[in-house]
Amino acid sequence: MTFKNLFIGIAFCLTSSYCAAQVVAPRIEIVQPSIEHEATSIWRTINDITFFEEQGYKIHLPQESLIDSLINKSKEGTFGNKDFSAIYTLLEARIFNTKNYEKAIHKISLQTGLINKCIQKIDSLRNGWDWEFNSFETYKVRLTLYGTGGSYDPDEGVITLFTDSEGSFMNYENPANTIIHEITHMGMEYSIIKKYNIPHGLKERLVDTFVSILFRDELPKYKVQNMGDIRIDELLHQKSDFDSLNKTIAEFLR
Repeated sequence: MTFKNLFIGIAFCLTSSYCAAQVVAPRIEIVQPSIEHEATSIWRTINDITFFEEQGYKIHLPQESLIDSLINKSKEGTFGNKDFSAIYTLLEARIFNTKNYEKAIHKISLQTGLINKCIQKIDSLRNGWDWEFNSFETYKVRLTLYGTGGSYDPDEGVITLFTDSEGSFMNYENPANTIIHEITHMGMEYSIIKKYNIPHGLKERLVDTFVSILFRDELPKYKVQNMGDIRIDELLHQKSDFDSLNKTIAEFLR
């Protein structure tokens, strides 16, 4: 091969989308938490405290007398937007420290390749489904020391993920499990969950079943929670069953 041909071959590999060494853009962005974000996380948890307790969720909030009083207000129906400033001031004066998130940020950054792979797998399959998977080019992962484990914003593509100052996560050592769980929640939110007014327990079972089947190889330690109507398991036990999820749910709920 002449030098000219070798140069052209290298140039093609560097510029072609088919080059095996092509770098894939990250699909998640880890957002550094702020006082405002954490105050919002605490406010939302307190606002929905009755629901979380009824569902048996483990709840993490600052061990402070102010927080205890706000929980009581929430249960009495008097908690509201006016209480946000008190939470913000408490965090600013005594609690918030960016160092508390460093270990968790590092752990998530080590899993970006795996998370990318899972998202790309969804992208490669969803055109064959009879329902629309609500997706985002980039998902933002925001850490919190408060709440119930994980939550999602299906309009903004934001995942809020619980951690602690040691970089531990609820339910799983590998945060990719919860991140893909929340991405799936966002994906199903409008075309399945809202469309059919799916109750909470069944919603969680659908998401867990989807993740456990589609990512059996990528997330081998993923667990299905003991929630929802187990009869749905008989209809969803292989990847191809999700091709017609819309039809399956419509018939299941008749």
